[in-house]
Amino acid sequence: MAPSEELDITVERMIRFCYLAEMTWEYSHIEASSSTLPLHLNRFGALFFETAGFLYSLFEDRNDSVNLLRSWRVFENPFMDELETIRSRLEPFKPELEKVRNRISFHGSRNRSHEKDGLDIFNIESGRGPEFASLVQKIQLTAKNMIEWYCMNVLQGSVGSEAWRSFEAELKGYSIARK
Repeated sequence: MAPSEELDITVERMIRFCYLAEMTWEYSHIEASSSTLPLHLNRFGALFFETAGFLYSLFEDRNDSVNLLRSWRVFENPFMDELETIRSRLEPFKPELEKVRNRISFHGSRNRSHEKDGLDIFNIESGRGPEFASLVQKIQLTAKNMIEWYCMNVLQGSVGSEAWRSFEAELKGYSIARK
């Protein structure tokens, strides 16, 4: 199968999502409990909001936007059942994710009451925060598997192997050139 631009773009966006999610987890236990800054101003909070906003953009329903399910449905791959499961688990969070993306992450708000809408998905006490964090980790793992499959089955050969090795090295935080 020859890669299409849309497929290439979905893979590039999954790579960026994986980087954001990985950086978020690196700071989750360091700053969440020790920072005197409010959550949205420490590294963990800032990264988690950006990761959430980026996650929304991977599953946005608008026809002129990237949507993993729609983009990957047009060719045979082993991920459709998993993507459907993720879509259904993500569905209850999507209205809030859209608000996080529009009001905090990408666009911003002009007042706190407008900004506050949608933040319940990060609320540890409500149970939604841990559920959402678990889902983000699941999506990150699925995206990593999809990226590997794309590199090995769509790009193929040495180009695919090198692309996969480079991504995997970046995700782990070291450069292949430093080896």
